[in-house]
Amino acid sequence: MATKSISTSLLARVLSVYFLLTLMVTAIQIGAEYFDTKRALLSELQNQQSTFSGSLTRSLWEFNTPQIETLADGLISIPAIAGVIVRDDSGNILVQEGETLAVGQLPEKAVDSEMLSEKNGVFGYYDSLIFEFSGHSTRVGDVTLFSTRDIAIERIKLSLAFIIGNAIIKSSFLLVLFLLAFNRMLTRPLGKLTRQIKSFRLDNLQDSRVSLPDQHNNELVLIEQAYNQLIDNIEEYQDDLERTQHKLKLANRQLDEQNAILEQEVARKTSRLSQVMLDLEQRKNELELRQEKLEREVSQRRTMEQTLRDSNQRLESSLDHLKQTQQQLVESEKMASLGGLVAGITHDVNTPIGISVTASSFLREKLDELEAALNNKQLTQPQLEKFIAEGRESVQLLDNNLERASELITSFKQVAVDQASDAIRDINLRRYIQDLIQSLQPRLKKTKHQIHLSCPDNLMIRCPAGAISQIFTNLIINSLVHGFEGVSNGNMWINVDLDYDREHDRLNITYQDDGVGISQQQLEHLFDPFFTTKRDDGGSGLGTHIVRNLVVQTLQGEISASSQPGKGLTYTLSFPVIVLH
Repeated sequence: MATKSISTSLLARVLSVYFLLTLMVTAIQIGAEYFDTKRALLSELQNQQSTFSGSLTRSLWEFNTPQIETLADGLISIPAIAGVIVRDDSGNILVQEGETLAVGQLPEKAVDSEMLSEKNGVFGYYDSLIFEFSGHSTRVGDVTLFSTRDIAIERIKLSLAFIIGNAIIKSSFLLVLFLLAFNRMLTRPLGKLTRQIKSFRLDNLQDSRVSLPDQHNNELVLIEQAYNQLIDNIEEYQDDLERTQHKLKLANRQLDEQNAILEQEVARKTSRLSQVMLDLEQRKNELELRQEKLEREVSQRRTMEQTLRDSNQRLESSLDHLKQTQQQLVESEKMASLGGLVAGITHDVNTPIGISVTASSFLREKLDELEAALNNKQLTQPQLEKFIAEGRESVQLLDNNLERASELITSFKQVAVDQASDAIRDINLRRYIQDLIQSLQPRLKKTKHQIHLSCPDNLMIRCPAGAISQIFTNLIINSLVHGFEGVSNGNMWINVDLDYDREHDRLNITYQDDGVGISQQQLEHLFDPFFTTKRDDGGSGLGTHIVRNLVVQTLQGEISASSQPGKGLTYTLSFPVIVLH
């Protein structure tokens, strides 16, 4: 098999790394030289644009196309400029000469200047042309100057030749130096060492030792010493081998004796294993008898369970009838609440929509006047500026009122859907309560009462949103109807906090008003169905009863109330929720 010289391989790897590094450094130098030249060209394009921008701006303002073409020819004759594009304020091309980028790649009516990155070997500088007249600035168009990669390379040819030549000279000198050093210090000593090792003979170890002259304590001397030490070790190992062979024969005889003993031990353990299997079979039979006994007991329990199911079914039938009756009352109360919301939200939505229609009619009238002036060729700049100002005011008025109507409809829509549904949703509690309060604005704006909400901003929970909506709606309506009777400036406070627990999180809500309050006797019957202090005025007495059922049954929580005459009414609610982190 052909062998490969270590010195040649090492030299090849060292020179490969050096040549790779030289190539990388050369490439970096060439790239840096190119980008410096490119930056200089861009700076030169910017300077030329600054020089000619005044003339181009005035020519565009005066629609002097021949003058623009003359200026473009003058720009294209400059060695650093390979192409030029001049456009008017509408983006129409007036002049396009030389090598340029596609028009679609230029900025569309940009105000500031902009450097255009290189694409397909072309790069450039873009700038808007602004004409100053009577203290006003008017954009009349833009100009884009282009240069190319070929121009940049032409400028750096001499630098490229110097960089490449310098790299070739250094690499050639280093190659010769490495060849001489590797041959003298590695190739020739390794050749001598190889020839001496090839003459090794096991039956003549003394004459197989190696000797390398003219070596001064380097790695090859260590190899020589290690090889000679190996020969000494071989001599010792030959003596040890003879002694080991004798011991091995003795060990083989002892191994045969141990094998016989192991065979006897295996026979004894096999006999014990058979006895264990018989014991397991007996235990299996006992377990089967116990299983039969348990099956008989299970059959008896199933008969008793069937009897209990029949009794439970009769009880559930009666309970379902009661629940249906209760549900009908609750649904009637919900529909009444939704009817009140619909009546109030209709007036609030009509107001911004009416304003929007008026603004739209005004804007249409102004457009007709502008069109008539344009057709009669009587349109003036002051008329156009006045129309723009009035149009902006009309559009702003449209945006504000349509956004107001959209907010009212969105908040009402979500509250109405939730109050008619028991679906479980993920909600931001603070935003949800704010939307609910927004839907009740038709009832609140007729009074000076205020609602104060204290709730964490990012509290996301998963719960029956309809139950939450119905609870707060009933509490707020109760305060407006009952609590603030005879009170002109009332306040309602909603405080929400969260208790974290290992098993589940609990939401604690305190609702309080500063109304007239109720007596202790009335407080004892507050949650009773059909209990109301406004029966003569059409009160149903189901509001607080529905709230209690929603908290206790739907939300699996607790609710309590406290009040004193003249000191308002306070509700405390607590129920488990799923917090979304």
